[in-house]
This record gives sequence, structure tokens and C-alpha cells, in this order.
Amino acid sequence: MTDVTKRVLIVDDEPLLIAVLREIFARFQHGHAYEITPAHTVADAYDLLLREQFDLILLDMVVPRIGDPWPWLQGLDLLRRVRLLGVKAPIFMMTGVRNTEKEAEALIEGAAGYLHKPFDLRELSRLVTLALGCGPAPGA
Repeated sequence: MTDVTKRVLIVDDEPLLIAVLREIFARFQHGHAYEITPAHTVADAYDLLLREQFDLILLDMVVPRIGDPWPWLQGLDLLRRVRLLGVKAPIFMMTGVRNTEKEAEALIEGAAGYLHKPFDLRELSRLVTLALGCGPAPGA
């Protein structure tokens, strides 16, 4: 393993999902470590993106509205704002509901792809590998 650490921002209101993703990333054999930063609301994520840089962003399509100063914003709205900020990191939208119209809209807005819950671990590993240029994708 090299001493390079890849920074990943996970935007989701479910602490258990973030914990599971943290464990999954810790087990990846991509040749480097991952530093996971969670954000539970759109506002938290936007604030982090104003101050910090990430190598990869996992963004849930539905993030909480309660207590959020931007209750009208959801994952797709944050995707648009992130791209307006000039953030170049690959963004994977996460969703538990298949909606090809929303998926197409996210891709048009600059998402690198979609991760459907529950996650296919091989597919997640492959997408992360390809997005971060970590060498050959598993199974390749």
C-alpha cells in the first residue's frame, strides 16, 4: 500500500449506511487508504466543499430537509451547485429507487455514475477504481 490517501465525501442522512461504506472502503485493495468524511445534510456537504477538496463524492439523491437551511435542495440540486463551484471530483449519485429519468438528469448535470442500494460490492469497487484511476479494475 502506498502512502497516498484518497479523500471521499459521503453525503447521506443514514449513519448506518455511512458506517457500512466506511468499512467497505477500508477493505478495498486499491493500493491506497481512504479517508471518509460524512455529511448528513446538503448544507453540511456544501460547507465542506467550500473549504476542502475531495477525490470522490458519493451523494444520496434524497438527503434530509428537517433543520436544513436549504430545505428545497436535494441531491440533484447539490450536484448542480457543486459543479458550479468548479469541483472536478467524480460524483456518484446513490439511490434506493430506480428512476431512469432522474438518473439521466444526474448524468447530464455531471455525475460520473449511479450506485443503486443495496450496493453490488464488485461494481462499487470497479467504479471507484475507474473514477480514481487506481490501476486496473478488479476482474480486468
